[in-house]
Amino acid sequence: MRPILRTASLLAPIVLATSAFAQLEPPPEPTFTPSTSPIIGYLVAAVLFGIIVSVSLMPSKRSHTDL
Repeated sequence: MRPILRTASLLAPIVLATSAFAQLEPPPEPTFTPSTSPIIGYLVAAVLFGIIVSVSLMPSKRSHTDL
């Protein structure tokens, strides 16, 4: 148990230092520029919402079992 604890205590700073060195590089600059308007996405969402609501409000065809 003692050698494992000693080894872990010696390796812990090295492991933490590697993650700190990995963060020294600046993040890459984003190159994505959207070419479409977000209004198109809102329109598609509104149409899909309307379709789902209209289908869910349609009456079922089992009138003989409805009370």
